[in-house]
Amino acid sequence: MSDNSILKKMLLNKVAKCMNGKRDDLQKLVNYTKMGEIPDLSVQNFIDSLDVSLKEGTNFAKIFLRVGRETTKGYRKRLVTNLIFNQFIQGKIRRDELTEGENVIPSLIVVSPTMRCNLKCTGCYSGLYTKDGELSEEEMDKLFGEIRDMGIYFVVISGGEPYLLKDALLRLFKKYNDMFFLTYTNGTFLDAKVAKQLGKLGNVAPAISVEGWEEETDARRGRGTWNKILSAMANLRKNGVLFGISVTATKYNLDIITDDKFMEFFLNKGIIFGWYFMFMPVGKDPILDLIMTPEQRKTCGQRVRELRDKYPVFLGDFWNDGEAVGGCLAGGRQYLHILNSGNVEPCVFAHFGVDNIREKPLLEIVNSPFFKDIRRNFPYNEKGNLKRPCMIIDNPKVLRETVHKHFIASGHLHSEDIIDDPEVIEWVDNYAREFAALVDDEWEEMINDPGNRWYKEGEEYQELFHFQRLHEEAKKKEEASKEEKVEA
Repeated sequence: MSDNSILKKMLLNKVAKCMNGKRDDLQKLVNYTKMGEIPDLSVQNFIDSLDVSLKEGTNFAKIFLRVGRETTKGYRKRLVTNLIFNQFIQGKIRRDELTEGENVIPSLIVVSPTMRCNLKCTGCYSGLYTKDGELSEEEMDKLFGEIRDMGIYFVVISGGEPYLLKDALLRLFKKYNDMFFLTYTNGTFLDAKVAKQLGKLGNVAPAISVEGWEEETDARRGRGTWNKILSAMANLRKNGVLFGISVTATKYNLDIITDDKFMEFFLNKGIIFGWYFMFMPVGKDPILDLIMTPEQRKTCGQRVRELRDKYPVFLGDFWNDGEAVGGCLAGGRQYLHILNSGNVEPCVFAHFGVDNIREKPLLEIVNSPFFKDIRRNFPYNEKGNLKRPCMIIDNPKVLRETVHKHFIASGHLHSEDIIDDPEVIEWVDNYAREFAALVDDEWEEMINDPGNRWYKEGEEYQELFHFQRLHEEAKKKEEASKEEKVEA
């Protein structure tokens, strides 16, 4: 073992030991880390934020204290090694090496190895995908190897219900023990045996779907699902597995899922994180009545932020936290979605794809003309308004024009309704205009505030238009080259 490997092992052991749920030990870890030179700016910002939070007693540090109390030492070591060191430090170096001009490497990959499911949830975003065929264990093995070679150590497993393939996945989670996996699941297969295996592996975090309380969850997911979810959470907690909830926000459950009692209930069950997803109009005859109104969507974002400030749990709202993560992640800019068929889509809600991993290397697919065009359109509107970041529902012209330009095959029957059905188009365009009217003035105020992160003269705001600038520069060079040839 090399000296560097020994030092890395010692450091990671120290980090895991200090993340034991005790405030004084976590402060020791921060102090120890700050003594040395931290090569990555994002890691430096993370340590600084943790230091401030510990001193001020805010929830950011309390989340890490809860991680220490809820997980085993072995799990914490794997979490630190895979998610912090491998993904954010070592992996970033590799991703930067492979990034050149308009060719990029995403930060994470979402894989749906099967679209089969034991439940039939109303309005499921993936309900119309073909259930025939799935990625074999050998194909997933090859894919995970490609992903890791690209410097990506964080993979999201979705579906369908991924734990229908639990035997194959558990073997792969063990083989790729230097990577970290987030699994979206209905929770019904997380029995005592599976939870014990996840506890031993230490590199998997399940996100369990809930719709509200028992009445709302069973109404959408089937009678008895609620009790199975609670049993799964108890199994995971007993084995020291980090887990959370995944919540679909609709017009009818908004007040329930953003209520203090709802969050307190699941905190007491041991969740560390929660993801909020807005119900989206995808598929045949999309249930438009379930989608939150523009006013409700804005309220949802405000309430999630309030819950985040109030409770020690990591919460993300995928449509209202655009300004927190720098905008839409799709099209390989930060992530993409690989289906059970091998087809690759820009987003789990944009059901269109050109390429297949069974025919091309993933690195080539990431930088396909289709994905590059999506990135060139980013941030999708003139002012780069990250309060309305989505190309599907906030800036629908981007999705329509990009898909039509490349004659993209639909992911399933009627996935094209979102871009071709006149009634759906009219609804989406009206929605986009109404939501823009609610948030455009706020964004304008932010980008004109020198003290704001997104000040228009600042580096981060200017970086939003990075791919547009690269494309314009490339076009100018191409035109200049043509002129030189003509003159010659």
